[in-house]
Amino acid sequence: MATSGSKDFALTRSSIIEAALRKIGEYDAGASITGDDTSDAARTLNAFVKSLVVRGADLFLREEVTLFLQKDQQSYSLGSSSADHHTASYVETTLSAAEASGQTVISVTSSAGMTAADKVGIKMDDDTIHWSTISSVDSGVQITIANATDDDAASGNKVYAYTTKADRPQRILYPSRRDTSDNDTTVRAIGEDEYRSISNKGSSGPVNSIWYHPTLTNGTLYAWPVDGGSSVDKLIYTALVLPDDFDAAGNNPEFPVEWGQALIWGLAAELAFEYGLPRLDRTQIFNKAEREIKDALDYDVEWASLEFGMRER
Repeated sequence: MATSGSKDFALTRSSIIEAALRKIGEYDAGASITGDDTSDAARTLNAFVKSLVVRGADLFLREEVTLFLQKDQQSYSLGSSSADHHTASYVETTLSAAEASGQTVISVTSSAGMTAADKVGIKMDDDTIHWSTISSVDSGVQITIANATDDDAASGNKVYAYTTKADRPQRILYPSRRDTSDNDTTVRAIGEDEYRSISNKGSSGPVNSIWYHPTLTNGTLYAWPVDGGSSVDKLIYTALVLPDDFDAAGNNPEFPVEWGQALIWGLAAELAFEYGLPRLDRTQIFNKAEREIKDALDYDVEWASLEFGMRER
């Protein structure tokens, strides 16, 4: 049997649009699609793939995010333009020498993975994290930062660096706090009513509860108690994010390949209304799209064991 031996088939924005327009009979195979039709279909496709998240297409759109906690801070802004520090990828090292307040040249155990313009956080002796930007990486064991340290920092204190902030979460799943020894402790995700009922929202201590409010542009995470110690720097959680936009003809969907038919037929169903197809044709295309989307949703679920038990009362 002569199989190809390859598994690299992938759709693009163009191929999805072309296939969907063929499904509704607007273009024949090989025909050139006008610029206006391409632009209209691309807008519809972008709106359609975002709506799939609402229907539960999220297993492959989850990422582990680290939020760096700041002493006595009650709320954090989460999004690519936020002021607070959260990322899906960072490097961690330590100070290789004590640093006095007012320093811009910082000695680190390793600068591997750090580059100029990265955000860098240095744990201070007062348990805050001093955030700045890396101006340069020198000789592998020193970095120069833009804003001088504002407190003393002992040798061995943690140093964190990252390039890109995480996107705004649609949902936050499985939160836990991680201490400086990399031990995790589960944190409760509570609702607004329970958070509002907390009388002293400034209580000091390791975070044990969070409320996430998905406000527009940047979401807002409320932590309680506020982190007040030296042992906990990070909150780890799984973020459900929206799929990337289709900005160019060659962009691939941020969906697994098994979603190809669902994307094509789903777009065809959306376009069938825009192009004014007869009701019977629209119904047939819609039903086909719904079957493809349902099959994809049913397939892409988390496989895990589930145990049931009885509890005495």
